[in-house]
Order: sequence, then structure tokens, then C-alpha cells
Amino acid sequence: MVVTARTWSGLALVAVLFGSLGVAGCSSDPDTGPTPTTIGGGEAVCDESTLSAVIREEVDQTYPGATFVSLQDFECIDGWAFARAQVDTSGAIVPAAFFLRAEGQFWIPVSIEEICATPLEESPVPEAIYLQACPLPD
Repeated sequence: MVVTARTWSGLALVAVLFGSLGVAGCSSDPDTGPTPTTIGGGEAVCDESTLSAVIREEVDQTYPGATFVSLQDFECIDGWAFARAQVDTSGAIVPAAFFLRAEGQFWIPVSIEEICATPLEESPVPEAIYLQACPLPD
């Protein structure tokens, strides 16, 4: 089950089986340095430490009783980030997906509903990240 940012309804926020996402090419390499993403006059740093802090804060503020455990991997493209993390929900560790948009030097969590409300062709979200949030039917 994948738990997504800002869509918590009990344990099943917007739940999706990882196998159905068809994830390919998502990467994080702890040996590489931070990658700044410039948008809106500032730079949001795309690295494990920065994204983990944002996701930890999102989990703490939005999902009572849940605890951020770890960041599994992430990908940043053109001011957007997709991250997979582990979240403890009352003793059950579940994989969770988070979508973030850079605003200046900050990463802002964005819901799947917000991303998917606009068709891919009209969306400002990079295609690779859009498809993680809004998989197209086969």
C-alpha cells in the first residue's frame, strides 16, 4: 500500500499497490551531492536530508499517530520531486509516496488530487512525476 501526502483517511490515504505503479528510473544516490532546483527566485535543494525533513514534517503535521521512518528513494525534475518513504502507522510500516513542488528554497507537499486534476498535456508537472501520481490506464 502506498500512502500519499495530504490524503489520509484512516490508514488508506490514497492507497496504491507499488506493483501497479510501474516505477522505473526513480533514483537517489546517497553518494551524490545536493542538486539545487531553481524556481520562483530561489533554490530548493534536492537531497536525502532536505526531502526527509520535509516529509517528516508533513507526516507529523498531517497524519496523527503516524511516524516517518525513512526515505527509500526520490527523484527531482524541474522543480518537482517524487519520493518513496516508509511510515509507521501504529506499528505497521507501510510504503508511502510523496509529491513535492519547489517554491523558492522550500519544498511544498502536493496531493495526488491536485496533480491529477489537470490532464498530463496541460500539466506543469514533469511527465515522469505526473505518471507516478496519475498512472495512465493500460
